[in-house]
Amino acid sequence: MILSVRVGRGRSINMAKITILPANVSAEVPDGENLIEAGEMAGVEMEAGCFNCSCGTCATEVVSGMENLTEPTPEELEVLDQWNRDPEKFRLTCCNKILKGEVVLRAGH
Repeated sequence: MILSVRVGRGRSINMAKITILPANVSAEVPDGENLIEAGEMAGVEMEAGCFNCSCGTCATEVVSGMENLTEPTPEELEVLDQWNRDPEKFRLTCCNKILKGEVVLRAGH
């Protein structure tokens, strides 16, 4: 689902959607929004420590929509490996963005 919102002078911003489980809360967010910010827009305080993809505190399960996120960097893959998290199921919310569409995350470790 791709949503679009008109802003001043006829411009439009495409909107993505994030849902956070188990709270089951959602929010529409601009395409390209950081996952931590998107989660907070949905009303969930997201866990994070370093905010630069190095500590792993924010490792979060992606239930669906992995294809709608930015590609993992080598640094992110290394951190996920250190935390024994499968990069096909988990991402670091501090250094990833929703590019488009819908993403469902399961908050908590």
